[in-house]
Amino acid sequence: MEPTQVIIYFCYYSQCFIIDYPICSKMENSWIRRKLQMSNFRFIEKNINVDKILGEVLDNPDDWDAVSKLKNIGGDLKPYGFLPLTMATVKKRDDDPKNTQKQTNTPMFRKYKEIRRWLKSYKLHRHSRAAFFKLLPGQRVHTHVDDGTYYLTRDRYHLSLQGEYEYTVGDEMHVIRPGTFFWFNNKIEHGAFNNSDIDRITFVFDVPHSKKNP
Repeated sequence: MEPTQVIIYFCYYSQCFIIDYPICSKMENSWIRRKLQMSNFRFIEKNINVDKILGEVLDNPDDWDAVSKLKNIGGDLKPYGFLPLTMATVKKRDDDPKNTQKQTNTPMFRKYKEIRRWLKSYKLHRHSRAAFFKLLPGQRVHTHVDDGTYYLTRDRYHLSLQGEYEYTVGDEMHVIRPGTFFWFNNKIEHGAFNNSDIDRITFVFDVPHSKKNP
């Protein structure tokens, strides 16, 4: 007698599933196929009105140079397109920030009220590192992997604010438009290309792993 059900157990990026479903002669259960074809992206919401959030950024152009004015920091002191609200901190200057769990809010944190209000609306206000990033038209963020012990316990999110860009994670690419809020798997190769004629501005932030995360 042929079985009438199959139980599948699998894990993907710390999420485990047990699926119990009737056998179809040609495996035509589309819901199961979608579950098995896990994506490197999770689109949480699109067409968000980000005007107020973007407005605060555009109204404070000098803040893109604020990193150069911070004390006791390492790395590039004049990076293009980096406006941090919450940054990593290390005990020693030669410590790798990829392996530290410590963080601190920058002087800009309190200033950007609209993004903090938005984070709270999703119950993500207890985030880890967070920053606005800017990318020139026609430029790209080359593919890389976010490795280190810090990232092992974090989920990475983007909220797109201005410009259209191609975002690639693994072998999967999506065109991201303003107002798009998504999670992606930053533990594998990923990169971006600004295919618009204006600066791409996006808010990038990490949140400690939780079943309650979107």
